[in-house]
Amino acid sequence: MRKLLIVSLCLLLSGCVKDFAIYMIDGQEHSLTVRRQQNYFWQDTVEVQLMATNLPQCQRRHTLSLDTPADEVEVEVFSAGDGVWNIRMGDQLWQAETTTCNSLVEMENDPKADLGQPVGKFEVVDDELTFTAAPAR
Repeated sequence: MRKLLIVSLCLLLSGCVKDFAIYMIDGQEHSLTVRRQQNYFWQDTVEVQLMATNLPQCQRRHTLSLDTPADEVEVEVFSAGDGVWNIRMGDQLWQAETTTCNSLVEMENDPKADLGQPVGKFEVVDDELTFTAAPAR
């Protein structure tokens, strides 16, 4: 009976999504990481988080969304210079920094605004979250 319970629990938990992708700015010590996590197997949505890291100075996790469809996660990253990053997910826009990692400021998403140099985007490819670098200019 115990084996059946363990197998059943494993099957229930195997449907959960929990993965991440990393954009390494200057190696693993200076990076932006996006994580998506499905808290319960019956949910169709995931929580999306951004981890700003600049070790040993700082590391901070910020929540971008609590209810994004699991296969529709797309987070664009733009470099605004001096450790400042513009992060766009759908119609939401934030500015993050990796100097102290404390700041994640929501901004007005003006389609005509200059967000900086495109760095790349986090997106789901073949059911896995990946980071794809922007083409070199």
